[in-house]
Amino acid sequence: MNKRMNTIKKVLKLTHKLQKGHISLIVINRLVNAAIPFLDIIFTSIILDQLISRVPFEVIMKNAIIIISIRAITGLFYWGMEHVIAVNSATLNEKIDQMICEKTFDIDYDILEKRETLDMIKKAEEGMNSHGNITGFCQNFAGIVEMIAKIIYSIAILVPLFIPSSYVPAGFLPQLLNKWYVVFVLVAVIIVKVATSTAINKKSQKTQQQFFIQNVRANREYGYYFNLMFEYSLGKYIRLYKSQNMVMGKVAGTLNWMEKQFISLLAGINLIQLPDFLVQFLVQGISYAFVGLKAIYGFISVGSALKYITAYGQLVDSISGISYSIIDLGIKSEYLSYFYDFMEIENKQYDGTIPTEKRDDNEFEIEFKDVSFKYANTENYVLKHLNQKIKIGTKTAIVGKNGAGKTTFIKLLCRLYEPTEGQILLNGIDIRYYDYKDYTDLFSVVFQDFNLFSFSIAENVASNGTYDEARVTDCLNRAGFTERLAKLENGIKSNIYQQEDGGVEISGGEAQKIAIARALYKDAPLVILDEPTSALDPVSEYEIYKKFDEMVEDKTSIYISHRMSSCRFCDNILVFDDGQIVEQGSHDKLLLNKGLYSELWNAQAQYYE
Repeated sequence: MNKRMNTIKKVLKLTHKLQKGHISLIVINRLVNAAIPFLDIIFTSIILDQLISRVPFEVIMKNAIIIISIRAITGLFYWGMEHVIAVNSATLNEKIDQMICEKTFDIDYDILEKRETLDMIKKAEEGMNSHGNITGFCQNFAGIVEMIAKIIYSIAILVPLFIPSSYVPAGFLPQLLNKWYVVFVLVAVIIVKVATSTAINKKSQKTQQQFFIQNVRANREYGYYFNLMFEYSLGKYIRLYKSQNMVMGKVAGTLNWMEKQFISLLAGINLIQLPDFLVQFLVQGISYAFVGLKAIYGFISVGSALKYITAYGQLVDSISGISYSIIDLGIKSEYLSYFYDFMEIENKQYDGTIPTEKRDDNEFEIEFKDVSFKYANTENYVLKHLNQKIKIGTKTAIVGKNGAGKTTFIKLLCRLYEPTEGQILLNGIDIRYYDYKDYTDLFSVVFQDFNLFSFSIAENVASNGTYDEARVTDCLNRAGFTERLAKLENGIKSNIYQQEDGGVEISGGEAQKIAIARALYKDAPLVILDEPTSALDPVSEYEIYKKFDEMVEDKTSIYISHRMSSCRFCDNILVFDDGQIVEQGSHDKLLLNKGLYSELWNAQAQYYE
């Protein structure tokens, strides 16, 4: 209960912060909306009584004009407010989505890649956009205010119904109907209705929430399978390897499971809600009987009977509605709590404040000091007691078999992960103590699984919406993209892939060149190539590495490859095996050692001849 109330307070506070006045507008609009049906029933009952009493036509028309005018004014006011509220709601939802995106970008990389975090993102996204969206929460909150107003209006109208009349026809039933305490009969009916509705709504909402929780992972999996059909880059593999049946089997399996769950949900809810329908008939029967008998015995007019029956119906519905809305508000707050749970994920990385030195000579030294690392939920160490210094300005190659820990070494260096044990130092200071964004400015990295955005070429190279066109073009030319660039009608402003209108397709080699141009554009003092050319033959890979080395000749560079040809021009070669550096030195020195490097070189030598 405390968590629920805390979430409600957070939501109201957040709504006010993101869209000031939004809640107040909704409340005012709901108060006006609450009054509209009562204006209708009051004026309608008056006109009905006047028609029965044969009041002059002019008087009836006057009242009709008054009610139409008031109804038009309130209706126009409500319509105008609804438009403003709809615009505010859309803006509010956009700001919430933006918050989720910004939080996702801000989460530590090692936390983001966990399945638990992906589920939390899905819960936050679906909870905010459907079951617990913040605009629906605000409408629900204002709806409670509206129903309280309707209860007050209803009671004000119903009070005269229970004032004893001076004229009472003979008989037990007229005498009973004229007693003031008969009001308790109708109150008891309301209590039964509210108690039944409350219990049913609580059970129904809880059932729906359990359905939501059970289907979070299924929805995420289905979203992945479904999107595969539109991922045109995978289309060639699906067709060539005839994977359609496999993918459709996954889709069908997930859908069948979700369909069974949904059918079960509907059957359960319908069964739960059956008693509420029966009680509703009871309420209507008693109210119609009571008010109808009052009219028959002459206690009230026909027009008043219509007014009282309608007002009593509004009273019952409003009291039941408040009960439902309070339950729904609580359930929505639980959905919204998923959003806050996600937003309150704490990063584990130490947030340093020391700025990295801005040295003209780029003289830095990086040291791995007894560093060990293992990924979450595993006991196997990927790196073990690693000790190594890399001086800025040198050219280092990292080689070894697949799974030896080469890429993990780079991810630790770039602070995508923190060491499980040991320290990484920059000029003698633990890199955790440096400002993270400042520290990452030191690196330009092209990973093996590099990705480009379906944005313009210039935006991909600059990693920004604003850029220096001449510099972008220069980096693309240096990366070898000149020939293709000349053929593009919109040049560097051409969108790649098909997300945008007029998007152009590029080959894997061209994408690689844009990724390299991106690394060049950043102009960081330390440049890393992590096997981005692994799909090429050894000779082509060597040529690209050699060319890239010429591009960054004044910078520190680290080249990762499982091919030895990429290492010959480097100052130092680190040979990884089973998470450790087992050899290091120049190409010639390592060949003379007759160790793992020599073994790997000889195994691949035929490709270099």
